[in-house]
Amino acid sequence: MPGGEKVLPAATCPLIKASIGARLDRTCPFFILSDVFIGETTCDGKKKAWEILSKDAETHVMHLPQAKRRRDIESWKEEIRDLLRMAEEKTGNKVTAESLLNSIKLINNKRRALARLYECRKALNVPITGTDALLITQIAFYDDPARFTEMTNSLCDELEEKIKTGKGAGREKAARILLTGTPLAIPNWKMHAITESLDAVIVCEEMCTGVRYFENLVDEGGKTIEDHINAIAERYMKLNCACFTPNEGRIDDIIRLAKEYRADGVIDLSLKFCSLYDIEGGRVEKALKDEGIPVMGLETDGAEQESQRLKTRNEAFIEMVR
Repeated sequence: MPGGEKVLPAATCPLIKASIGARLDRTCPFFILSDVFIGETTCDGKKKAWEILSKDAETHVMHLPQAKRRRDIESWKEEIRDLLRMAEEKTGNKVTAESLLNSIKLINNKRRALARLYECRKALNVPITGTDALLITQIAFYDDPARFTEMTNSLCDELEEKIKTGKGAGREKAARILLTGTPLAIPNWKMHAITESLDAVIVCEEMCTGVRYFENLVDEGGKTIEDHINAIAERYMKLNCACFTPNEGRIDDIIRLAKEYRADGVIDLSLKFCSLYDIEGGRVEKALKDEGIPVMGLETDGAEQESQRLKTRNEAFIEMVR
């Protein structure tokens, strides 16, 4: 992220610095080839980062509401309309009710495939490691949706067969860990790799690079473009991201998922300088302790040098929950 560090303060989230650096340093082909970047205002750091990015590339910013009142949802619908207009202008393609519905179905199918994958992770003898499952979820953000759906469903066929025959990933007696907190974008697999190098397996991620990405389908029953815009807006405003206030729904989600995935413990992971998740951490830990669910809060800056510290903390936590 050297390019990002040149134009952003040191006390900036590593995810934002890496994103800006990928474009300025020309280190990621997706950032090099893109004609237009679409940003969203989920935190103050991103709001200002897109201003910097816009000096190097055309950037369209979607202004995300901070609450979920009816007027906030109406505002979000207008942001979706603006995005459609921009897409039509840049591509020369007219968005119709039929084409938008086809796209909704395409992405819903991708969500269904991911939900099927995560359902496999609920098995007592987990058939796939958390590291592999995370990578698949990360790929979902980049891969062709139809191809991704086909390949993920094919993998799930194999995983479901393994579950039937009792062939897991060799982690039947490992501690089951649910990970919550800030998103883990490619190539951030460090926390999963460290945790699963011990006697543990990560069975679920309550993150944007986890269940939040695929839970809740967009309603496919609409007939007009406006119907589809309403359905898209309603779906995304159901997400319990830390950018919203109040956000009690996220705590409810963590408790529900910990029970569904039979987690022995929860790790609340926050990227350094991500104040949204860091501030919520205290309430998350209290709620989980009240439910009798072991929890550990961790902060990471993404640097390789901190691996030993994270491993030591993980070892102690895993010993405690077993």
